[in-house]
Amino acid sequence: GLVDVPSGTLAAAALAEHGLARRSFSPTALQHYAACPYRFYLSALLKLSPREEPSPLEELDPLQRGTLVHETQYTLLTRLRDEGLLPLDEDRLPRAGELLEACLDEVAKRHEDALCPAIPRVWEDGLSEVRADLREWLRRTAMDSVWSPTHFELSFGLVEHDEGRDAASVKEPVELACGLRVRGSIDLVETRRSDGALRATDHKTGKVRASDGDVVKGGTILQPALYALAVESLLPGRPVVGGRLYYCTSTGDYTAIDVPLDAVTRDAVATVVSAVDDALGRGLLPAAPAKDACKYCDYRPVCGPYEEIRVRTKRDARALPLLAKVRGLA
Repeated sequence: GLVDVPSGTLAAAALAEHGLARRSFSPTALQHYAACPYRFYLSALLKLSPREEPSPLEELDPLQRGTLVHETQYTLLTRLRDEGLLPLDEDRLPRAGELLEACLDEVAKRHEDALCPAIPRVWEDGLSEVRADLREWLRRTAMDSVWSPTHFELSFGLVEHDEGRDAASVKEPVELACGLRVRGSIDLVETRRSDGALRATDHKTGKVRASDGDVVKGGTILQPALYALAVESLLPGRPVVGGRLYYCTSTGDYTAIDVPLDAVTRDAVATVVSAVDDALGRGLLPAAPAKDACKYCDYRPVCGPYEEIRVRTKRDARALPLLAKVRGLA
């Protein structure tokens, strides 16, 4: 990992450019720190990523499914708003269903041309599953009489993406009270119909990775908390009740995990930010994986699969107490 960076060196100067006061981070990048500080270094600081190797499409992978779902949701919600069909209800559902079919066909056509599936039947079957998931998501949205979608793909700090974003998006990162400058894109901001309070929702299309009561889950799930804080800054003057992970497909059984924006959540975010800031300031980003973090890590070719075993034998006086504190958070 990155350890023992002497002050006054070129290495220290390079590391200083990544301090919290100098640059922004996405929630996903920060989540790598809790899994392994060295992974955070390789990903967020060095910008290393697995090499893409083109291959014929034999099945839709989770990333491709997620892309189809997210792009269709954004396109559909935008058209529903343009036609005055929001908030959705049972009476408006038939027309919304028609628009959903058209939006998915449009998005799928774009991706079919790009992916060039080797087996058409695989593409058709995968697309049918996505279509069924989206139909159920839409039905559940129409049945929700408490919350109404108002902002879609609300982004901040993503200067390279001007299209496909909400009108309230900003090009500058959002600076939070804890000192973190955060960037990202919130899938959905909803308004509570009774009092106008806001909620930030992050759509997930894979298996459920969180549980009721989770706030940051040891620093590994930061979107709900950070996105709620970002909405508080982007849309001032209205209360923000919290963030939400919504596993919006049959794979996740349409499970919702709510994270209230309360003192506990704010303190948890401050703890994570403090740990990252300390690590960057000291130049202490060793290979210190959490339990099972190496199992599916993209960076195993860099440092190998045995770091978790090796770290257990270490007796370094500079053990990472702040990292341990982060991993102990609910």
